[in-house]
Amino acid sequence: MKGKASISLLWKMLIWLILHLALLAMVLVLIGVWQLHSGLDVLLRGPAGDRIRVAGEQMSSQLRQRQIDEWGDLMTAFSREHHVQCDVWMPHGDWATHTIKDVPADIMERLKNLKRSADPAIGPRNPTRGGPSGRGGPPRPGRPPGRGGPPEIDGFFDDTDPVMRDLFDSPPQGREERGFEDPVRVATDDRGFQPVRPIFFTVDGKREYYWVAMHVPLMGRTAPEHVVWVIRADTLGGNGLFFDVTPWVIGALGLLAFSFLFWVPFALHITRYVAKLKNATDRIAEGRFDVKIDTARRDELGVLGEAIQSMANRLDHLLKGQKRFLGDVAHELCSPLARLRTGLGILESRLPESELSRLSAIEDEARELAELIDEILAFSRASAGLKQECRTSLALSLLVQEVIARESAGANVECSVDASIRVLADAKLLKRAIGNLLRNAIRYAGADAFIRVTASVKAGQVALSVVDNGPGVPHGEIVHLFEPFYRPDTARARETGGAGLGLTIVKSCVEACGGTVSARNEKPSGFCVEMLLPLSHA
Repeated sequence: MKGKASISLLWKMLIWLILHLALLAMVLVLIGVWQLHSGLDVLLRGPAGDRIRVAGEQMSSQLRQRQIDEWGDLMTAFSREHHVQCDVWMPHGDWATHTIKDVPADIMERLKNLKRSADPAIGPRNPTRGGPSGRGGPPRPGRPPGRGGPPEIDGFFDDTDPVMRDLFDSPPQGREERGFEDPVRVATDDRGFQPVRPIFFTVDGKREYYWVAMHVPLMGRTAPEHVVWVIRADTLGGNGLFFDVTPWVIGALGLLAFSFLFWVPFALHITRYVAKLKNATDRIAEGRFDVKIDTARRDELGVLGEAIQSMANRLDHLLKGQKRFLGDVAHELCSPLARLRTGLGILESRLPESELSRLSAIEDEARELAELIDEILAFSRASAGLKQECRTSLALSLLVQEVIARESAGANVECSVDASIRVLADAKLLKRAIGNLLRNAIRYAGADAFIRVTASVKAGQVALSVVDNGPGVPHGEIVHLFEPFYRPDTARARETGGAGLGLTIVKSCVEACGGTVSARNEKPSGFCVEMLLPLSHA
């Protein structure tokens, strides 16, 4: 289970939330693309149109106050300030400053074909005048062709305007000399306010630039009185001129943050309880059934918590009953076994020499039975120590050397424990645990056994290890070594394998001292049992 890559439930819920938000964003983008499929002019109906009108009003004010030959500087300054390119399309069908280079043919064609009467974006300049198009009715008859007045393609001037009629009906030399280079001339009629009106918002055929054109009236001028201001931008937002994407980005991030803040508490409420259930089941798997689970929830997780709590209580009751039964049986067997061994001793003194060999076999079986009973009693006492331990500060080096002197029996045992290390434990239980480990190591490592006992301080705990150079244990069997009556090699004899209670007693003793125990194989060979004990600062 630990080797598998896993994703926590919290991350799964967050990933699902992100995918949900991404799907919503994709839907919004598709809706936006669908709306813009017919053209970008739809943007002129919203905030983008308002921003363009404001910029047009400002530009209109500046154009009215300057001569035409000064418009180039005005266009250059605006372009640098807003990181765009702009120019003025004049009524006679040409650029005023030629600031924009390489205008695509489709944009030029659209500008040349502008007709006030035909373009609803411009609309009639003065709808109060006669005629269906607002241009004051049909042309005056008898006007010679070639006389003053704008060409037919411009559509910007009203030839019923007395000021424009006076301008274009003036002698040819006057018009030819001034043309559209006349100085500012104050109009003689009062037209009132005429707003800036966007004409189109489009992208060129090469999809390189975005173009905006707007009708800019120049009230107070006579030549020209109306122009088209054209802006070219590299981006759809015109670097903030057409519309600013920052509020949209902030809004999207705010929505994302709100979604996280809204969902994360709910996810944490679930995952925290799941973590508590996992910790409880881990303790149960380790044989520690004293778990307490909050069962106040009234959902499915609460029901699961109640089931785990009930299971833990039931297992604890059964395990305690099993241990109590083993202890009671072992204790009851002590008296008949003692009488049996006493009878064998009396019988031994009365049998002839020829019959003693048979009696010796019976005595061996009785001795093995006594050892088994002693192990069961030790296991029961160690388990009882979980509730009755008396922990004190112990010098670990002295305690280990004492156990080695008693249990080594001539084996090659090396002790590498610093004299300054002290542990908080029960001396009797800790000696029993170390003694069992030494006996196991001597038994399974063989005649050439080399055993090392080491200790080190790790994160406020003392790691005490007993390492031998034996063959080790199959990897799949390690997790079962601390189970009662478990032996890795089920086919081996009793004299080599024991009763299977040695490591169980070690675990019970170490847990009674407030520690934990684990086992692992060493490389290239050998076996290690490590005990983590509380560090004493006394």
